[in-house]
Amino acid sequence: MYDETQDKKALSELQKLAEKLIKEKTPPFERQALMRCAALDSSLSLRDGELFQLIAKARAKLKGKSSGELPNQEIDIPEEAWLWDQLISDRTLTLVTALQKVGKSALVSAFFGCLTYDSKEFLGQSINAKKRPIIIVGTDQPLSDWAKILVPCGLMKKPRKGKVEILDPIVRLWHLQNSIHLDEKGIEEIVQLAEENKNSIVLLDAFASLIGGLGLDENKAEATEPIRFLLEALPSDATPILLHHSSKSRSGERASNAARGSNALTAEASQIIKMDWFSQDEHDQRISISTQGRNSIPIDLVVEQIERSQWISHGSTRSVTQKEKLAQKEEDLSERQGDALEEVRDYWEENFKGLNSKQLQDAYPDHFDTDKKALATLKQLEKKGFLQSTKTALEGKGDVRLFKPSV
Repeated sequence: MYDETQDKKALSELQKLAEKLIKEKTPPFERQALMRCAALDSSLSLRDGELFQLIAKARAKLKGKSSGELPNQEIDIPEEAWLWDQLISDRTLTLVTALQKVGKSALVSAFFGCLTYDSKEFLGQSINAKKRPIIIVGTDQPLSDWAKILVPCGLMKKPRKGKVEILDPIVRLWHLQNSIHLDEKGIEEIVQLAEENKNSIVLLDAFASLIGGLGLDENKAEATEPIRFLLEALPSDATPILLHHSSKSRSGERASNAARGSNALTAEASQIIKMDWFSQDEHDQRISISTQGRNSIPIDLVVEQIERSQWISHGSTRSVTQKEKLAQKEEDLSERQGDALEEVRDYWEENFKGLNSKQLQDAYPDHFDTDKKALATLKQLEKKGFLQSTKTALEGKGDVRLFKPSV
């Protein structure tokens, strides 16, 4: 006969056991096994998701108890370290969120390629580390898609038709046809690999597929528990990167709010990278990248994947927007103004020097019979935002105004 009181008492005892095991720093795998055995002894049948919830509640309860820091004591403050400056932090969780097909995996894989082949920067941001072991937990994509991403990065090759070969420093690749999930067994295998490969990077692609089959709802906070479980178990020298889908309804919001599901996941990350289409024009392949982090300087980039896993930077959102506005204005320039602007740009590109009005007059005598008229046109272009100028003293000519492109 069902005894509700007895079951409530058993659950309360399990909660106390979870708190005890966390305080004693029992390894995660032993902890869950002990809790499952205790549940069975009490005639309780609990799924992984329910065990995760009990552990999460125990951790939250213990986390609320703190004696605080004491005065007159030295306290360790770890310095912020970056693998990819202001984008991917070292030894803490980086969350990359974007709508499907925007290029999360391709961007991170391109960074891996730069890291592996000793590039000093990628998309204008410095790379501050050397080649490292890479573990790809990529159950969100089939092997064929991973090949399209990793071959251009030099992390996989095609020895012959229909065959691919994974290259160093990738030490393991899981994919859709050969998958792994963040259950006890999966976490244990990932952690063991990270322990065997010091300073490894663990790419987790993507959150929804990794918790699939665990009976967890990604819209609820407890769905984050397998990620917490993994982060707790990984060695301290490992760097986890988690890819996650953005919510369509929140994709226009800041990085910390754009991710799909519960905000508990974004709370776990030290660094969040948000990717989104720069414009709604389906022919515009540019992507905006913005970041939020506990200790980072916010990054604002507009990039484009010109070939699979091959990226270029267009600069900041502000500079790109300014260029587009100027391009629209340029269509309304007179022939004389257009020729003057082109001459300044060409001269700057060839000499990296500003152009003066006398030089413009010499280049276009049909447009300007005096350098005064040339100067007037240059000033018009400066007022419209196309040019900027500085005064410079030239030998024998006194102060001369030199003009260069504004962007």
